[in-house]
Amino acid sequence: MDAVITRIIEIEKQSAMDIERAEDTYRKNIEAHHHTLDGEKEIAHADIISTENTRLAEALRVLNNQTEETSLASARDYEMRFHDPTLVEAIKKRIVAILLMQ
Repeated sequence: MDAVITRIIEIEKQSAMDIERAEDTYRKNIEAHHHTLDGEKEIAHADIISTENTRLAEALRVLNNQTEETSLASARDYEMRFHDPTLVEAIKKRIVAILLMQ
C-alpha cells in the first residue's frame, strides 16, 4: 500500500512539473506573440503617420499654390484698375466733386 501511495505521489509530482513546464512554454509563446504584434502595430502606426503626413503636405502644397495664384490674380486685377483710363478719370471726378462739396 505504501508503494502505491508513493507511486501516486511521484506521478502527481511529475504531472505538476509537466503542467508547470507547459504553462511556462505557453506563457513564453504568448509573450513572444505579444511582442511580435506590438512590433507590427508600431510599424502600422508609423506607416499611417507617414502616409498622412505625405497627404497633408501635398494638400498644403496645393492650397499654397491656389492661394498664390489667387493672390497674383488679385494683384493683377488691382493693378489693372489703376491702368484703366476710364476708371481713373471717374475716380478723379469723384474726388473733385467730394472736395467741391465741402
